Amino acid sequence: MLQKDMRERRESGGTRIMKKKITAFLDFNDDGEITVEDIQALAPSVIRHEGMLIAGVVIMVGSMGNVLDYWSIDSDFYWFCAGVAAVLEYIDDIRKRRR
Repeated sequence: MLQKDMRERRESGGTRIMKKKITAFLDFNDDGEITVEDIQALAPSVIRHEGMLIAGVVIMVGSMGNVLDYWSIDSDFYWFCAGVAAVLEYIDDIRKRRR
């Protein structure tokens, strides 16, 4: 019981640390929050067709490997990749409409 409590505390601390690292990485204007302005700053450098292609390939290869039992990918990671692909497509579409 004590080991389980210690493990849960360690994992929750790790989650907080990971959240801080991700926020620091995506926070381009250094205000401590990820906002629309941060995403707009990210768009020209990362969000292009290449990003959508990479996310699509990861989804395709990952799910096929899961089906063929080559590996076991957590469904949360799969949906994370699908979400990234959807957001990249949305931002790319919005940028094209504004031109």
